[in-house]
Amino acid sequence: MKLPVIGIPCTAQLGSNGQTSVLNLPQAYADAVLSARGIPLLLPPTDDPLLRQSALSHCDGLLLPGGGDPDPRFYSESPHPLLGEVNFAQDRFEMALFALAQIRELPVLGICRGMQLVNVALGGSLYQDISLACATPVLHHQNAPRHATIHKVEIEPDSELYRLLGSAAVYTNSMHHQAVHRPGEGLNIVARAPDGLPEAMENEDGSLLLVQWHPEALLQTVPPMQRLFTELTRRAAIAAQKRENSAL
Repeated sequence: MKLPVIGIPCTAQLGSNGQTSVLNLPQAYADAVLSARGIPLLLPPTDDPLLRQSALSHCDGLLLPGGGDPDPRFYSESPHPLLGEVNFAQDRFEMALFALAQIRELPVLGICRGMQLVNVALGGSLYQDISLACATPVLHHQNAPRHATIHKVEIEPDSELYRLLGSAAVYTNSMHHQAVHRPGEGLNIVARAPDGLPEAMENEDGSLLLVQWHPEALLQTVPPMQRLFTELTRRAAIAAQKRENSAL
């Protein structure tokens, strides 16, 4: 059986010599897709709509990874002094990929920045820093290694996330300083941190699954996190089969 292809956008940045541009994506994302019997396809940023459309035509699912802060211009706010590094062109590229994935009815897994970016793409907004959201937040940007867990996440029992993880509470890692403020259209908050900040969102049919933590770094320490990637490739395989049948 053909394995599903999962598109993962990467970023272009200067290499260690300060002159050569390199494509960047932490290997853990690709490894997580491979471990779920999917084929990761790295998607370099481009402003060309035809190239984006052609690239995504080879994909059966989309994984939006972590990274910098989404530019607040996309949710009609001015930059706050606590805003981190932004990349307007990268945001525009990834939002365009997400829009194409929606049109093609591809499953999407958004991780950390990926969750925030999808929320913005669907008309939602962000707290530009967690300090603006609550007076006494828990630690959301850990100093511990990425594979270590730091705080509890409470999960709604009627959610797809609960079905996948099989628990109403899990401990996760945490590496972010922004948070979802207003949910985007069609998105439901299905998990929260002890301070009330959103930690996961999904749509009605579960084809959009968004988490604020980094499951790709927890495959060994919290094995149930593998199910998030397995579900992505499962849904991607179904999407691929539907397209194949419709082409006959």
